Amino acid sequence: MKTSLVFSLPPCSLRIGLLEARNVVVRPSTANYQELINREVEPLLSPDFIYPDQKQKGIRSLLKTFGYHPSGRSRPASEFLFKDLQNRHGFNFINNAVDINNHLSLKSFLPISVIDLDKSGYDLCMRIGFDDESYQFNREGHELSLKKLLVIARQGGDGKAFGSPVKDSQATKVFSETKNLAFFVYTSSNITDGDELHGLLNQMAKFLQTETEASDIASVVVDACP
Repeated sequence: MKTSLVFSLPPCSLRIGLLEARNVVVRPSTANYQELINREVEPLLSPDFIYPDQKQKGIRSLLKTFGYHPSGRSRPASEFLFKDLQNRHGFNFINNAVDINNHLSLKSFLPISVIDLDKSGYDLCMRIGFDDESYQFNREGHELSLKKLLVIARQGGDGKAFGSPVKDSQATKVFSETKNLAFFVYTSSNITDGDELHGLLNQMAKFLQTETEASDIASVVVDACP
């Protein structure tokens, strides 16, 4: 694995699933994969479906560890995806890499980032956002305050943040020109055991092979405070 991730955090239960995929082909998802996604998210569209309390409280509690308040428009990306799915009455297909990200986030109820490694660089760190720090998260120019938010940033250089469990930066999002990418699954040792997280990464790798033709995939599960 070419990607390097270091942690600069206070004691916490953060557990990260990191997967790197190289030589990908980013394009619309195949009809077979779209059909699978629609089938697997269908139960979540029921008005009677209840979001898993353990996952919701667990992820929110993790972010609160660092002083962040995950609610409203600042709620974890996994919760946003669930609400968006229900509001749209269906899955929002974007491209195969992003669809894999959102599909598995909806299945696991865990926030996941996907970034273009050639835009972010390969030497990365996980830290807490500064009080005056923010980044643009969409094409419309909307900004996310990173104050006390867990973020992925460049290790060295300009040190800029570009990913988080809430929203990712527009600057490193995955589009058709992307060739090398990484996924970051955010959870904690209190929510997800190692075997479960490895299983999720294995599913991710399988979809990347069939959907993006990735030729080189590597993954690892890392605890911020082993």
